[in-house]
Amino acid sequence: MESTEAIDPRKIRHPFYGFVPNSPGSVLNAMPPRPRREDTVVIALLGGSVAYGVNAYLERALNHWFAGNSQPRRLLFLNWAAGGVSQPEQTMLIAGALLRGGAVDLIINLDGVNEIGKDASPRGAFPFFPGQWKGRVGLTAEELLLIGQIGILRREQARRAAAGETSILRRSALFGLLNRYQQESNAAQIIRLNHELATAKSAYRLEKHGPRRWWAAEGELQSVAARLWYRSSLMLNRLAAGAGADYYHFLQPNQYAPPAKPLSPWERANAYEPDGPFGTATAQGYPLLTEFNQDLQRQGVNYFDLTGIFADHSETLYQDSCCHLNDRGNELLAAEMVRRLEPALRRWAGERPAGPVSPLAAAGRRPAETGPAGAPDFQVSLAAAGQELRYVREDCAQADAAPWFFLHLIPRNRDDLPPLSREQGFDNQDFVFWEEGGRWIGSECAVSIPLPEYPVAALRTGQHIPDQGPLWSTELIVPVNSDKLRADYAALAADQPVARDYFDLYMQDNRLLYLRESCAAADTAAAFFLHIVPQDITDLPADRQAAGFVHRGFAFDRQGGRFDGKCLAAVVLPDYPIKEMRTGQHIPGQSPLWSAQLIAAPDLDKLRADYAALSAANPAARDYFDLYWQDNRLLYLRETCNAADTAADFFLHIVPEDVADLPVERREAGFAYGGFAFARQGGHFDGKCLAAVALPDYPGGIKEMRTGQFVPGQGDLWSVELRAAP
Repeated sequence: MESTEAIDPRKIRHPFYGFVPNSPGSVLNAMPPRPRREDTVVIALLGGSVAYGVNAYLERALNHWFAGNSQPRRLLFLNWAAGGVSQPEQTMLIAGALLRGGAVDLIINLDGVNEIGKDASPRGAFPFFPGQWKGRVGLTAEELLLIGQIGILRREQARRAAAGETSILRRSALFGLLNRYQQESNAAQIIRLNHELATAKSAYRLEKHGPRRWWAAEGELQSVAARLWYRSSLMLNRLAAGAGADYYHFLQPNQYAPPAKPLSPWERANAYEPDGPFGTATAQGYPLLTEFNQDLQRQGVNYFDLTGIFADHSETLYQDSCCHLNDRGNELLAAEMVRRLEPALRRWAGERPAGPVSPLAAAGRRPAETGPAGAPDFQVSLAAAGQELRYVREDCAQADAAPWFFLHLIPRNRDDLPPLSREQGFDNQDFVFWEEGGRWIGSECAVSIPLPEYPVAALRTGQHIPDQGPLWSTELIVPVNSDKLRADYAALAADQPVARDYFDLYMQDNRLLYLRESCAAADTAAAFFLHIVPQDITDLPADRQAAGFVHRGFAFDRQGGRFDGKCLAAVVLPDYPIKEMRTGQHIPGQSPLWSAQLIAAPDLDKLRADYAALSAANPAARDYFDLYWQDNRLLYLRETCNAADTAADFFLHIVPEDVADLPVERREAGFAYGGFAFARQGGHFDGKCLAAVALPDYPGGIKEMRTGQFVPGQGDLWSVELRAAP
């Protein structure tokens, strides 16, 4: 199945592991020695793209288990899974990590599909080489030589063609004859060399194709692959035991492997191709793997066949026709894995056998007992034009750099965070000093940490002992570049505020900008709030849909800055269509210092289209507004209209044919209430005003409606009743 995948440029070749993520900080790429620590449980996840897909859910479930069981140790979760990986790559990876001095307490291997999806094509690479090997190994020396010769001849062709146009001998018949002869000779050589290159690329090469095959057909290859998978798991178990670690092996679920789940209609249409390459390989290959189930367990492997875990789930869990899971599928898989891992988790989360004294204990250091953490042990500053965070300590001993560093990054735009970090509002990037290139220069130690590409508003960092508290911590505000502030300010000169209050508010480039022309520090001291109401409530996260809006509160210094006596901040808005916003400043526990309401500008083209559609219709009722009942909407039209005509609130009472169609709390009243402000449902155009209200889709239909405008405490300005056509 690997042969169906395009080469992923985010991965590079590695001499031991086939390929690794193309990142200097990649744990696979660096693979630093990681000695075992008394206060940390190190868990490594192995496998292919399904394992890679579940890693975040598994880490979250493991953290939840540690928190719920009040364990004193911290969890260090290493995601060593990668798309396309198959045995024996996982075994090689662990062997390399242990050989280099690393320590892992619990090794989790989730695999199966890639192991039985090997390419049996004679033109493909050796199937037990790392995935996509033939494409990654590059060109052979012979191919490079041929390409170079072709390039030289083509440059010579171009030179001779130019000479025929510009040489002082271009009018000479002899020169022309010789020039054409050489060009024709070069062209013939290029054709011959291209043929040789094509032959070289298709020829068998040991470095590109690997050893010759010893199986006759694909079915035999799958049998060989299954036995290699079995032996790899036994070897991993022995490696783990020799290193004092636990090893757990899970056979991943798959929609083609019985007992498969009952498919949802979406899965059957989009994630199920039993005659395709994935379906065929899995149906043929999984029985060869499950033949080893009992033998793996008899050999002492903590092995679990998870092919049946979705048998009672009819909802959509698979997202493609291969094997990959959606969010709900990954959550279920992670929960089942944690349940099976619990015996090992309890063993490793308890008291660890006596071992070497940690550098922290040797130095006699303790975390801060009460109150805020102490003064910084390291001087922390921004470097490299704000792209790096630099830690420096003078008179630095090894024990000073030993405790874990924590780094909490708060972005200017929360959507820049990884999905699992958005709820907490910051990105946690803990690190170990020597793993990030920390170094000593004389008695001084220093380390530089690159900041992410997204704009960072603030950060909090320090050192800590897990579950005991920080040794020290400090906070930094990352200032907005003053040139950027001035550029944003200049861009506002040709624009008008959408609202004016203590700050002028502008909407520009999907940002909300706050400007105060004459501004002191006191003006920006109070926190800002921002409530955003979408056009479609389903655009909100599930936990915000009941409230109906998302809150984007912020501190001014994290989103903006001061310059030339002014202050300006910019907040990136979500991409979904926005219905309205409310923003201002407040002091917790008190009323807002100021607030402003912003209504999204109406779509004038839509209003004109709705108006044109009414020209062939008759109003259902006439009053201060003409009312049209059309396409399950109630439209309010006034041909000559100004702002005063739409200032008062509108009311709308809807009576259904069947009172049971109403929500329970409205059945006694007998109608639904749909009051609204005109600006939220319509707009002004060409001297007219038009609003449209979507009506409820009651199964029994609507019996009648009453609508109009009113002033609270004074009564109706006008009202009209509408009855459904008989």
